[in-house]
Amino acid sequence: MSQTAPPPLKAATTARFVVPNSDLAPRILRHLVTTLLVTTGHGIVADDARVCVSEVITNVHRHTRTSLVYLDVTLHPGRVRVAVWDEAWDRHPAPGRDGVTDEERGRGLLLVQHLCAEWGVTWPSNCEHSRKRVWFVLDEAGGGDGVV
Repeated sequence: MSQTAPPPLKAATTARFVVPNSDLAPRILRHLVTTLLVTTGHGIVADDARVCVSEVITNVHRHTRTSLVYLDVTLHPGRVRVAVWDEAWDRHPAPGRDGVTDEERGRGLLLVQHLCAEWGVTWPSNCEHSRKRVWFVLDEAGGGDGVV
């Protein structure tokens, strides 16, 4: 996991979605992102994006009291970057210990880590910007380590 900003990529188009932080948020956003990716020719990463979006948005819903969830999808040739914003700047997301557990919960960020070329958290740098971002990059040539 990187503690820096997402890597800069060229020739980008960004779509932003904002939904209430409810138990419907993961389902709504994973469908929107999947449709966007398929429609724009990035369908090869749609399944991985669907899993990662679902996991990150579910974390926001379960672990924060923020009222809105923001999701940016930035499309590049061969790459897709997704950033999820919330207003719970004090919550520190981290992958589970080792992923070897019988528990149903606690493996979401491990899935993100394994499916993505890169992922990280961007923290607010001043008092006026109070949102953190959990972001991930999917590489159409395959960038995750593929081990789940």
